[in-house]
Amino acid sequence: MKSIFLLLSLSVFIANCGGYLPSSPTNWSANPSEMHTWDPPDEEKLAIRRENQEHLDNLTGEIERLFVNHASLLQQESTMDEMIRKKDTEIRKTERDFSNQIGNQLERNKKMREDLDAVRAKYKAQKELVRKLSEIKPPVIFSTKNYNSAMRAFSEGKYAISLKIFNKLLSQNPPKFLEDNIHFGIGSSYFRLKNYQKAKIHFQKIIDDFKMGDKRFNSYAMLGIVHNLEGEKSRALYLLDEALNSNPPEKIKPLLQRLMKNINENAGYASN
Repeated sequence: MKSIFLLLSLSVFIANCGGYLPSSPTNWSANPSEMHTWDPPDEEKLAIRRENQEHLDNLTGEIERLFVNHASLLQQESTMDEMIRKKDTEIRKTERDFSNQIGNQLERNKKMREDLDAVRAKYKAQKELVRKLSEIKPPVIFSTKNYNSAMRAFSEGKYAISLKIFNKLLSQNPPKFLEDNIHFGIGSSYFRLKNYQKAKIHFQKIIDDFKMGDKRFNSYAMLGIVHNLEGEKSRALYLLDEALNSNPPEKIKPLLQRLMKNINENAGYASN
């Protein structure tokens, strides 16, 4: 049933659409107002047209050149931008480097100022030390040459000279083992110059301060002689007896005994 309905519908459609289109009319009526007439341009208009066309062509060429130049400028601009970017990076790096160098230099300058201040302070302290040292008299160095000269002068009988040199040696901080010898030389020089009071001072000092020295018992003998010369026989004998009771060396004991015997037998002792 449905198929029959479709066939009927198709038949109606074909019947309505059948036949040819109407043909075009052959007797068109022309409206003169709508008709277009073409008049060829004269030479003047053609010249103007050619001039305009040439001008347009020139403008077109100029536009094309501007386009090409613009493209070139864009490329140059891009290149310049890249160069500027690189230079900007280099400048920033240079600025950082300079900043670091300036910071390091400032730190170095600070350290140098501190070192300079320290050096100045040290110099000032050293200068003050030199000033103080310059106020101190330099120590006199003991001279063995002077000691030998004093001994030679004494042995030659030049007692004033030997006394002067012995006193000088005493101020030169002599070695301890020679100090009692120097005092004995001074005392003996005073004795030979008959200055008994000063001679006794040095002999007594040897007895008191150099008990282990080899000039101690010689000083006892010299003190005994001096006191005997000054009329102090008992004092002389007392000192000689004290020396003999102090365990003198065997080589000096006979000298002390003879001296004691001589003083006992004589009223005075003459010195040569």
